[in-house]
Formats: sequence, structure tokens, C-alpha cells
Amino acid sequence: MPISNRNTKFLMAFIFLVYAGLRLFTNQPSQVTPRELVDTAAYLRISQQPISDIRFWGDKRPFVFPLLLKITKQDFSQTVSIQVGFSILVWGLLALLVSASMRTVWLKPLFFGIILALSLVRHLAHWDYVMMTESLSISCFVLFLALGIWLSHGWRIDKVIALCIAGVFLAFTRDTNAYLLLMLAGMLIIAAFLRWAKPRVLILAAFFLFTFLLNNYNSEIGERWVFPLNNIVGRRMLLRSESIAYLESCGMPVTPALLAMANNFGHSQDSAFYNNPDLKDYRIWLGQHGKTCYMKWLLFNPLRSVGQSLSPFQGLIAFEDLSKFFAHGYDPILPWFMEPFIYPVKFIFLFWVILTASALIAIYKRAWNLNPLWGVFIFLNLPILPHLFITWHGDAMAPERHALSVGLQLALCFWMLIFLIIDQFTLQKKFSEKDTV
Repeated sequence: MPISNRNTKFLMAFIFLVYAGLRLFTNQPSQVTPRELVDTAAYLRISQQPISDIRFWGDKRPFVFPLLLKITKQDFSQTVSIQVGFSILVWGLLALLVSASMRTVWLKPLFFGIILALSLVRHLAHWDYVMMTESLSISCFVLFLALGIWLSHGWRIDKVIALCIAGVFLAFTRDTNAYLLLMLAGMLIIAAFLRWAKPRVLILAAFFLFTFLLNNYNSEIGERWVFPLNNIVGRRMLLRSESIAYLESCGMPVTPALLAMANNFGHSQDSAFYNNPDLKDYRIWLGQHGKTCYMKWLLFNPLRSVGQSLSPFQGLIAFEDLSKFFAHGYDPILPWFMEPFIYPVKFIFLFWVILTASALIAIYKRAWNLNPLWGVFIFLNLPILPHLFITWHGDAMAPERHALSVGLQLALCFWMLIFLIIDQFTLQKKFSEKDTV
């Protein structure tokens, strides 16, 4: 007996209620005493500045998480409640829109449940109880993707506006997210140029590009790139004679004081990168030429740069030290043995190759004409490598934590591809049976 649309809706509503209940009523100790990390103090400091102060909007950290802290009056428990509630809503929306993209009725509740289960893996769920940007970054990314799927179901100005607003919050939650918007803008321009999409997508491309430029300008005001670049110099560039020679040719003053900072982070040795008088000339060079020189170093030898980002790919996604970031009393909802089947952490490079090959085949076949979700899959998949590149080369500190969005992209692409193949196979089988009859 076939499942009716009405029964499907009731089943999905029941699944969502169980899911929401699990997330709301578990891990209560973690909600009361959420985890604070070193950077939490910086977000607190920004949140305590007047909202009318320009430093609130352009400081050492992007403004979205400090804005949440300001709204909750620095009440961490209330902040966790909002993060959990927001996460439940956006994952529910994504699951609903992905399932709505399926044309086989009985598959809808199955895929709806799998997307919700994905949100429960410890790689993603436990950040709701940590006073950092990870929770909001993941949730804003999920919301942005959900609204993108919604727009793919039919172009409307209100959908465009909603997607653009979500893009702004995504970019100003974490600076690397802004580069995703830049990539999407480029892909949309190419799609319009090749007439794979209507010219109206250039509206989105223009807004995404504007948001990226605005974020980049805002980052310059707050000098948010200085600390990560000091991390790169200390932990990577000063460890190799080749990179030292390059930076010296680019004008960096190589002194004994600077060489002594090899294998150190930006805050090491009492923040010597910032405070040591012997590094004054280095600081001047970094402010004037450091970013440009580093970008040239990466771009002039792309094979080396890409290879360096692909080498730790497996370790970044596996994130074996994840538990050290858990809040007190945090207990993962999903059993540990289920998680590898929902959130792949092994054979990552092979997964990426298969997913990318599938996206290229989908482009060749123009598969979005069969189901618009194929188009979303392509736009989600192709930025994985450049996103990994930017994440790895953007900061040498806590790269696994910074690569969470890359892992989320991989997992979502993995499941989207499975959903689309099963849906297409089921429909073809159904049509074949009708033709036979």
C-alpha cells in the first residue's frame, strides 16, 4: 500500500518532534556550564562595547557572535539556549526542503530523518555548548543552504532577499565563510555566461561579491588577518629555509629575534610578535606587505600549495581531538558506532574524488533539468577544495576546528548524491514497470 502525502507529513512531523525533544532535553549540564575557550574572552570584550561604537562592528572578531552575546547580556546559558533552538530550526528547514526535492513520496520521511540525524553527530552538535563561533557558523551555513534549495524550487524576490540576508550573517560569523560567497559568485557568473542559468542569477552573484568585499574591508579595519598570519609565519614559514628566503626577497627583515619565533604562535612568548621591540621592523613589514607576499607565495606555486592543503585532509575531517572541546557533562545523542555511517571520517580523499567526479558528470548531463537539487549539489561540491585551501592556509592554529564547514560540505554532498541517485533510480524503475504493463 503506497504512502500518502498526508501520512508522510504526519510521519515527518513526528520525527521532527522527537528530534527537537532530544536536542532540547538532553545535555542540560552542558547548557548550565558551557565550555569557554581562550578566544571567548575576545568575543565577550567586543559584546560589551556600545552597539553605536564602530569598534563593535569592525573589531578583532566578526560581529555576529558578539551580537548574540550582547542580546543575551553575556548570559552563557541563555546563549546556549538560543544556539540550540536556532540549530533545531535550521536543520529542520534543511531536512524539509531536501525531502521536498524528492519526487518519490516514500523516500521523503527517510531522507528527512537522515538529514536530522546528521545534525546530531558530535562533530557538529556539541558546538552549541561552546562559547565560540562554530555553532552559529554551522547553523548559518545550514540556513543559507536551505534557502538556496528553496530558491531553486522557484525564483521569487522574497527568496532572493532571504538568501542574501542569510549570506551576510554567514560571512560575518566567520571570515572564511565570506570566501564561500566569493566562490559562489564566480560559479553563478560562469553559469549565466554559459547559459546554464538565467541572467537573473547575476543579482545573487553581485550581492555575494559585494558581501565578500564588505567583509574583507571590515576585516582590514579590525586587522583580523594579523594574528592568523603571525601564526602562519611562526608555525610554518619560519620552519623552512625556502619560505624564509622567499619572504626575505619580499622585504621581510630576517633577524635573530624573528628566527627565534620559529614554531611559535602569534601569542607565544608573551605575544612577542606584537610586543618585542626587536620585531618592530617585522611588524611594519607585515602591515605593509605581509598579506600580499604570503598570497603570492601560495599562488605562484599552486601545486605545492594545493598539495600542502590536501595532505592533512583526512586528519582535518576526522578531528580526533574533538572531545577536548566538549563542554562539561556533554553526552553525544547518537551512539558512537552510528556516526561514521552518517558523517564520513575515513577515506575522505576518495570520497571527495567520487563526489567531484559526480558533480562534473552532473554538469555534463545538465542534471539540474531533472531535479534542481542537482544544481545545489554542484554548487555545494565544487567549492570544497578551494574552501579547504583557504582554511588550511588561512591559519596554523586549530585547523581541524576551522575545517568544520569543509567536513559539513562533504557530508551534505555525500547524502545529497545518495538521495538524488536513489530518487532517480526509483522513478526510472517505476516508469519501466508502467511501460511493461
